[in-house]
Amino acid sequence: MSKKPTIGFDAFFLENPMTGMGQYALHLWQEIRQCDDFNALLLMPADAPDAVHDLAEGRAVSVAPPVGSRLPAKARKLWWEQVGVAAAARRAQVDLVHVPYFSAPLRQAAPFIVTVHDAIPFVLKEYAGGRAMGSYLKLVSRAVRGARLILTDSLHSAGDIQRYLGIPSGRIRAIPLAVGSEFTPASGGEDAARIEFLRERFGLTRPFVLNVGGFDRRKNLPALVEGFAMALPAVEQETDLVIVGSPHSGNVNFFPPLEPVINRHGLGDRVKLTGFVSEQDKLDLYRAATAFVFTSTYEGFGLNPLEAMACGTPVISSNRSSLPEVVGDGGILIDPTPGEIAAALAVLLNDANLQEALRQRGLEQAHTFSWSETARQTVQAYRDVLDNER
Repeated sequence: MSKKPTIGFDAFFLENPMTGMGQYALHLWQEIRQCDDFNALLLMPADAPDAVHDLAEGRAVSVAPPVGSRLPAKARKLWWEQVGVAAAARRAQVDLVHVPYFSAPLRQAAPFIVTVHDAIPFVLKEYAGGRAMGSYLKLVSRAVRGARLILTDSLHSAGDIQRYLGIPSGRIRAIPLAVGSEFTPASGGEDAARIEFLRERFGLTRPFVLNVGGFDRRKNLPALVEGFAMALPAVEQETDLVIVGSPHSGNVNFFPPLEPVINRHGLGDRVKLTGFVSEQDKLDLYRAATAFVFTSTYEGFGLNPLEAMACGTPVISSNRSSLPEVVGDGGILIDPTPGEIAAALAVLLNDANLQEALRQRGLEQAHTFSWSETARQTVQAYRDVLDNER
């Protein structure tokens, strides 16, 4: 009987499970560790949090940083990416390494696969950062080009990776993401009671349109507020706009302030900026919203509209980048200009039949994505690379 191959799965982003990359790593690890075709091991820094060690369930190989946890966070991350993960892979004698985010060691004995979720810092230069970030991107880009296979979240991202990183299309594979099983429509009295309490806490006395996804420039939130203001005279029922989250810094070029737009249109009592919310509150806001509007100009995938559709919330989404792949026929796709945002809002908010149709279409579209399918296609990528190594 031939020996099962060993896959080393880079656990670094399991330290941040609530980030997008952390969610991807977490859901994928939970699926692939159950595969019988190979032995799956987590490769991790020895000083990783206990929760990461617990996820390994005894199937982990760790390497200690040179000065333990005293390394600054950025230095520790760079050490892990260029030294630690390769050392852990050698110690575990793995046959293949999967780095589930945009990173790779320049020197790595075992073949490796890298997941590049998007090409944002290459497509949108304002996201490339300063000189230090530019140097880091050059280093990682050079290392990633040595991967046997690049996985990415959408066909659109695959095209951008080919264009900006110069990687041949035959070495790039698009594998869609999914959302957690908790994203479902509300059911039963417990959900209804929690949503009613949420409305009281956030002062949501009217129906509302929801946006979740971030405040940075590509999210296009000033256009959303402008479009909402333009739509209000045509909307029959008084409706608010709820925007979840807050800017990560005071950099107004990267995080355009919304207050001037809100004040200019006299929307102080109609636009609610919630600040940070818990995952449970986010879920209940999806469920309580009359509609979800996503105006982003660039996404590697677009988890937020998928979350909304999975909750049975009618979706209006930008038609840019990967979003048509995610939303499909499950929502209304628009060019995310204030005029088109306003027109779509007015039509949807005034038509209860259209809202119900979009709830059903959105649920059907959301059900075409699952973490088990993401894992199945990822495991097939492992097999294909290992077969080519023989």
